[in-house]
Amino acid sequence: MGLFFPTRHVKPIFVGSYGNHLTRGMYVFHLDIDNGELIKKKFYKSMTNPTAIFKRERFIYVCYKNNTGRNTDGGLWQYATMDLQFGLAGKVYYQGKTYMDSYVNEDRTFAYAVDYYNGEVVTIPILKQKIVKVTQCIKHEGHSIDPKRQSEPHPHFIDETPDHQRMVVCDLGTDEIVVYTIGEKGKLTRDEENTFKMKPGSGPKKIVFSPNGQFAYVLNELSNTVCVYRYDNAQFTFVQEVDTYPKDEFAKESLAGDIVLSQSGDYLFASNRGHDSVGVFEVNQETGKLEYIEFVDTDENPRAMIMVDDRWLIVASQKGGTLETYELKREESKGVLFETHFNYPVGEPVCLIEGRVYDKK
Repeated sequence: MGLFFPTRHVKPIFVGSYGNHLTRGMYVFHLDIDNGELIKKKFYKSMTNPTAIFKRERFIYVCYKNNTGRNTDGGLWQYATMDLQFGLAGKVYYQGKTYMDSYVNEDRTFAYAVDYYNGEVVTIPILKQKIVKVTQCIKHEGHSIDPKRQSEPHPHFIDETPDHQRMVVCDLGTDEIVVYTIGEKGKLTRDEENTFKMKPGSGPKKIVFSPNGQFAYVLNELSNTVCVYRYDNAQFTFVQEVDTYPKDEFAKESLAGDIVLSQSGDYLFASNRGHDSVGVFEVNQETGKLEYIEFVDTDENPRAMIMVDDRWLIVASQKGGTLETYELKREESKGVLFETHFNYPVGEPVCLIEGRVYDKK
């Protein structure tokens, strides 16, 4: 206990918001890991929209949307973080490109990013702890069957495989999971043997791997499904496909928003924009298969989620303009995800990530 108040055990949460000219930017919240309460601590205004956040040690990497068309807009920005403070460490514009996602390898020697609008994957060296410039740009080619969303390539997400041997990109426009080998100086080479197609019209948006690295879960935005694959030495073997919500009970349009695995790997969550819910699945950790448990209602357009402390699910609803927290209770017999009734208004939150642990009085 403190002198007047009990000590709060909190974790910082970084949130990116589109908002308007007054509310657009980066927010820092503290999540009370004892009760799930969100406490706003800091706001950093930005001129353009943050689209994604990636964290590696004390640095966070923010993808910004190009709102003006200028070559010095958009790009990938790198910040050093200390408690609640942000300090700009580096930025890469590369002709004003808008990146939808980024990844930095574990030893922080290379950053990678995907350009949804121009169908490109880029490599960015990190020298003296700072991102420098784009040294490789790979253009995706192809299309799929949706005339509006799949007339051209749209790489949406990039990550490293659990064995650290490949990079993997979800291309929503071509219905492909594109696998890349990693060569000298971080150079990527398309691995045609292990790259594979999803069902036409799926729209793969994000991939997550099980904690043991044996299974991969692909969220498909357009078909509102999750596909399960067994992963072994760069090869993906199909296991299962499930809907993200009960489609026979909801006739209106919905698009999959985000996918999150619990840190223990026993539950998977998929958000639905339109159905405005989070689908909850139990994971068979031996087979990788998913069993649908329930869905919980959210605010309008749940776009992004994170799981904190293997207990708290934070949902960012873009149109609803809120951050909401839900508690994962494994011991309950009916349902496992419960509202905490803690929420905080934020103008169009679209991305979020967990920070480091601090104890605050």
